[in-house]
Amino acid sequence: MKRKTLLLESDIIQQIKSAFNLNQLEITELMTQAKRYDPKGTGYVSKNEVDDIMRDLKLLTNEKMIAKFKEELKTYDGKVLDVKQICDLYCKLKNYQQQLEDEETITQEYIDAFVALGGQPDRSGYVQKQTIIDIIQKEFELKIDLESFLGDFQLTQLEFEDFCQLFENAGEDAKSFITSFSSARRNNTDFTVRFKDFEKWEKTAM
Repeated sequence: MKRKTLLLESDIIQQIKSAFNLNQLEITELMTQAKRYDPKGTGYVSKNEVDDIMRDLKLLTNEKMIAKFKEELKTYDGKVLDVKQICDLYCKLKNYQQQLEDEETITQEYIDAFVALGGQPDRSGYVQKQTIIDIIQKEFELKIDLESFLGDFQLTQLEFEDFCQLFENAGEDAKSFITSFSSARRNNTDFTVRFKDFEKWEKTAM
């Protein structure tokens, strides 16, 4: 019986490897968690206990993740999930968690750049459009078509949302400005070569 169980488990692991982009450590942990909540070895875990598994796997860490979990759980029929469904749910939550982390990183980069150019950490205040133009043209020497970059943007002062939208619409070259400024601010890097008047702009912004 034990040999039969091991063969069945091995088959399930192979199916999981084929179906999902999971490493061996993740598969082992998911199998361990499934067994913990399926002591009789039925191959199923109650939906009421799946949240405990995901919480143990550090995936239900905030309200957004909990809401996503509840939304995804509803897509599975019945009152129980098998191991492959648990793995599927795990992958969906892990991908969503990464998406949230990426969005948070991008947002923080924009805040860093916004603050360095005159805005406030709480996203209030504004940045002068001319300051952005001067830095792009003279300091960072980014290869950006300013006419296309600015488009029909007529405002001379940019609040945070306008500031973000301007760079979001301008493509990857323009976004490199945000990343560079954010990195400089977080790491206290001195743009001696590429940004020779960094201290002047820093003092103006502060």
